[in-house]
Amino acid sequence: MTRSAATRSRADTTCTPGRWSGLDEGHREQLVHLLVDATGLAAAGAANDDARPVLAGLAAVSPGEVAVPWTGLRLAAPQAAAALSTLIHAWDFDDTHDEGVVHTATVVVPAALAALATAPAPGERFLDGLATGVQLFSRLARLVGPRNGVIRTAGLGALAAAATAATVWGLDEAGTENAVALCLGAALAPSSRQAVVDGSVAKRLQPGLAAAHGLTAASLARAGVVGPAGWLGGAYGVLPGSDLRLTDLLAGPVELDAVALKPYPACRYTHAALAAGEQLHARHPGPDALHRMVAHLPAGAAYELVARPWQDRGAPLVDAQFSLPWQLAALWVTGRYDLTTLRGDLGRADIAAVAARIEVRQDLPESTVMAGARVELETPDGRRDTAEAPMPGTGDARPGRDVVDRKLVGCLQTAGLPDPRGTADGLWQLTTELPGLDAAAAYDALRDRTTVP
Repeated sequence: MTRSAATRSRADTTCTPGRWSGLDEGHREQLVHLLVDATGLAAAGAANDDARPVLAGLAAVSPGEVAVPWTGLRLAAPQAAAALSTLIHAWDFDDTHDEGVVHTATVVVPAALAALATAPAPGERFLDGLATGVQLFSRLARLVGPRNGVIRTAGLGALAAAATAATVWGLDEAGTENAVALCLGAALAPSSRQAVVDGSVAKRLQPGLAAAHGLTAASLARAGVVGPAGWLGGAYGVLPGSDLRLTDLLAGPVELDAVALKPYPACRYTHAALAAGEQLHARHPGPDALHRMVAHLPAGAAYELVARPWQDRGAPLVDAQFSLPWQLAALWVTGRYDLTTLRGDLGRADIAAVAARIEVRQDLPESTVMAGARVELETPDGRRDTAEAPMPGTGDARPGRDVVDRKLVGCLQTAGLPDPRGTADGLWQLTTELPGLDAAAAYDALRDRTTVP
């Protein structure tokens, strides 16, 4: 079966995942959770030291009228999208599509909000934009697959942002196609992964720059600018030789099912090992219980990013979030691995000492998508214990509203807001109101619920 035929056979369903009205109740809940999660993460991002100079740099060159949530800044729409994306992605705590390996909300939510601020639209069309962006982004990422040097969030983000904004603005199919096509020059750069290799905070900026590009492209399409017709299947398109159409990418099944809300603020490739580590830590707590540890991960280049021994290379936050040894060591030394770990425990010599006792072996079957892990612990008296875990956060392990709410409140506490519980309740209430809000009310409601008191 060809790639296009396989995609179309999967798309033969009655759902319309690119529209709020085409989602069933369960998928609507998933989309709402994604929006709430991203909004809370943006608040926490405002307390991130690496995000502050980014906001300052954007503000210096692009003053405007679009409010950046939780900051008091007003920027031009593309830079407002870039700023909000940076806040959402600041702690690497945002969602991941486990098969496409993209962070969807850090691109789609900023593009939708900036589009809504630029040209008011009903709340349901805002939600349509989110649904369209997530579906297109995820499907393209699946079909493109891993490519050397490419972080797909950066490499496909502009196209997703363009489709999101075009939908919020009510562009027809041809207009949306032009918006996406005009992003071809920003697609699939083979050097985006260098930021991770070097431990650079530029990793946090790439999705935002993609969102800004996509929003600009959608605005050009809205003004009548036409993009290259072969953006998808042309010789130099995103999927050369494919006969897929935009409508195929936006058809079912619903890609939200593979989007996981992260339980840990770290690269998603470490999450299964962290879940296994928590099982062992419950049985053997405290650094004195850990003589030696071996974490077993899948083979493959993707997992190499988190398998190397701990080394502080001058960007301790990024280095820690891409180091499984450091994360497991922090769990044993502090009893936790969460936002408070990253805010208060970077640079600790005792965590680095324990990390030196943790080895990572890539000896499980090779995987280019998110997979399970096994962790083995040896105590000082020679006892051995093992735990295994699948990748948490999807399928039967998908978090319910209570779990999403706890994460939301924790993010709002990190932001230092005076009433985290009340703010969280207001955001949940907003999600119930949004589908029925008209164009005059939708943006005001979103802005008012994300304004610093």
